[in-house]
Amino acid sequence: MKNSLKKIALITEIIGGIALFISLIFVGVQFKENTIATKSATANAANAITVSWYTETGNSEQSSQLLWDYIKDPKSITTSAEKFQATILMHGLILSFQNNYYLANEGTLDQNVQESLTASINAIKNQPGWQEYWQNRESHFFVEFRDYMNSILTSDSEVDEGIYDTLKGN
Repeated sequence: MKNSLKKIALITEIIGGIALFISLIFVGVQFKENTIATKSATANAANAITVSWYTETGNSEQSSQLLWDYIKDPKSITTSAEKFQATILMHGLILSFQNNYYLANEGTLDQNVQESLTASINAIKNQPGWQEYWQNRESHFFVEFRDYMNSILTSDSEVDEGIYDTLKGN
């Protein structure tokens, strides 16, 4: 009887060990799936913020025109309130870019997002308003992002989409 209880205990321990091993595999699979889902949700949220900025700015004729005027010629903005609004519009977009930069570097966002960001900056980097904005606000961003932005700004690469050539009123 003692021997059979020992055998049963040993078999129970083996079964328990196998069950524990299987449950750890299951937990590992679940953890991986949750990580993928979290990354996907984070990427969608980051994208939604940028899309929202573009949509809201693009759907407001006043904001679009103000931003356009500021980018083309910051000296054309004559009131402090308009200068503030243009700066805040630009800052909101660049904060979104900074967030996307960090998410891409940590692997949460696809590197294509960062390449898109780079193209967007290359398209605007030679505009007077952008240059003024960056000169005045660069210190408001994280060092790594500033380095990234400055590497774009000093590169020979440029994207000319023609978007800054003509707009209503100019």
